[in-house]
Amino acid sequence: MAKIPIMLQSKGNWDSYGRLREFEVDGIVVDDDATYSLSISIIAQQLMIDTSEKIIEIKYIMNEHCPPMEIRNNMGVRVYMETKEENKNLGSYPLCITVRDFNMKLSITNENTAAVGSMVIPKYSDPKTIYTPKDIQFDMLSEHGVNLTYMQAWRAKEKALQFLRGYYADSYSKLPSYLYILEKTYPGPVVVVDGTFLKSAYRVIMLTTNTMDAAGTILPLAYVVVDSEQFKLAYGERANMCVVSDRNKSILKHIWTNIRAKFKKGHLKLSELYFATARSYTLDEFNERMSKIEEIDPRVKAYLYDIGYHKWSRVHAMVNKTWTMTSNIAESLNVVTKYTRELPIVELLEYMRTLLERWTKEKLLKVKGTFTYLGYKFNKELDDNRTLSHKLRVRASADYIHTVIDGVRRYIVCLENKKCSCGQFQLDELPCPHALAALRQRDESFEEYCSPYYTRANLLRTYEIPVNPMSDESKWNVPQHITEEVVNPPKGGKR
Repeated sequence: MAKIPIMLQSKGNWDSYGRLREFEVDGIVVDDDATYSLSISIIAQQLMIDTSEKIIEIKYIMNEHCPPMEIRNNMGVRVYMETKEENKNLGSYPLCITVRDFNMKLSITNENTAAVGSMVIPKYSDPKTIYTPKDIQFDMLSEHGVNLTYMQAWRAKEKALQFLRGYYADSYSKLPSYLYILEKTYPGPVVVVDGTFLKSAYRVIMLTTNTMDAAGTILPLAYVVVDSEQFKLAYGERANMCVVSDRNKSILKHIWTNIRAKFKKGHLKLSELYFATARSYTLDEFNERMSKIEEIDPRVKAYLYDIGYHKWSRVHAMVNKTWTMTSNIAESLNVVTKYTRELPIVELLEYMRTLLERWTKEKLLKVKGTFTYLGYKFNKELDDNRTLSHKLRVRASADYIHTVIDGVRRYIVCLENKKCSCGQFQLDELPCPHALAALRQRDESFEEYCSPYYTRANLLRTYEIPVNPMSDESKWNVPQHITEEVVNPPKGGKR
């Protein structure tokens, strides 16, 4: 990152030939990758200009045959920096600074909403910031005494976003170079799952793959942007893999929403019963709860049967869903990324990359501060089960088979096969209270009876490979055949 010295010419007058006369001279030093908003800030600080009351216009003269060129956005700054590369002397290509009052009585026209847009650029630097045209109207009136119509404020917002992020269509042209550098930085395969509709100018969908780590927190695996959600068609089937999508019609909360809409009886009792039935560990529990649902409303039982028990019931699932029944990790990630959906495509992908970079670093620090055998979530679950196990009586039947008595109920635990008649041991892949009671009688530790996926060692391996930072775009070395690739926005998909 190089430092560029720049001469400032201010407080002068433009003559009829497009030349600044009778000016004062000053100077600044900026990085060669400085943005438009940062350049304005540095100039304002050096010349002691209050940008809340003044508007700064920046121009420079290429040669005596050209009219002054105005810098209005990030691209203008980049063009100037490239021009300045030819001669980095302080006096070459000086910036001509014109400062004018923000006329409080001025009626803003459609043409100069760009000036308002440039003033509100900092409000949109963070994608999570919500700053509406109504907010622009309020701030312009309260801070500057300028009364904008809603449409003028809306145009000012669009101008600010254009200055900051460029045009949505132009972002697609950057994709080949961005993906080339991304592949060089992170070589490896890509897997995709859950879909999130984006709000940018083109109707596309971001697919993400997410799972739960040993600490019980979200682990994003991969992401991609497509123009339709066809995951199963694209990815196919994998043995012993369960894909849970928040757009799946059989997801628990979606089924309950449909039940509430279709059937009007006993919602309070049905809600508790329905979710308990879905999370049942044994067929006996499931059938008992389904009978109670039938007593309240037989139509609900028929509706759930038609959907297919294997799609929503833990005990009927063809692949072990472990803890995904109680953790909506897909929608949790959607909450984190909801404010980024209006970004141009390259900026969106870059936001996701930096999110993974930040999360990986933060979670690695937490793992190194964890000293239990299991990750936080599963260690807590094990502690709860251990507390319950102290109230149980155990009778050994064979080397690895034990009868565990809980009040008037009895359960059979087979430690060799890691199973319990309660169903919890084999489905959660974590010792249930009955298994822990049997282990305590044998004076045996629990470690080898837990899924290796829940361990601190596995959690450490998950985050020990860092997500390396990407270099600045100005430093990319992209082959010519990549830069010449043409990527257009989706056809017929513009909003």
